[in-house]
Amino acid sequence: MKKIVLIAAALLSMQVATATAADIKPYAGVGLGLFELDPGQNKKAVFGGFGYAGASFHEYFAAEFRAGLTGPHEREEVGPLTETFQVNWFVSALAKPKIEVADGLEFYGLLGVTSISTSITPLNSVIERSVTKTALTFGLGGTYFITDNMSVGAEWVRYSSNADAATKNGANFNGLDVNGFTGTFAYHF
Repeated sequence: MKKIVLIAAALLSMQVATATAADIKPYAGVGLGLFELDPGQNKKAVFGGFGYAGASFHEYFAAEFRAGLTGPHEREEVGPLTETFQVNWFVSALAKPKIEVADGLEFYGLLGVTSISTSITPLNSVIERSVTKTALTFGLGGTYFITDNMSVGAEWVRYSSNADAATKNGANFNGLDVNGFTGTFAYHF
């Protein structure tokens, strides 16, 4: 995983080095929506969100940093017994290749890494088990510019692939599969 991070950082720094100061266009925003949490079986969607900051280095390339979390999901398994799981926090560094397909409408891909902390409180337990991992992250989305400085968008992102049904209620909790289906709003400086 360290090699992937180093390669991504090298590619990003090469892109930044070739961009002139006039071409760099920073932006910041928020994303809110549903996050699908899967502990290895029985996916559930919860509300979550993230803040992000990024910069367009070229008309076809941007880079972004994100930080977010989700609410907990509590589900009944057997009678009064419940199981709770959630994303405690995540931080992502993403490359964002993009293309304008119509006036003010861009489609983009996301590729990078996410450090993510997930937790589960299994049945018959009051002890929360947390796992922090670094995972490959990828996704697709679209952005529409309402004005030159404001945009709205929608996207799907796979933040983590860590689930293992065999260990979801055991001491060897591997983490959650996490997909985000979010709407975004950004201000472009």
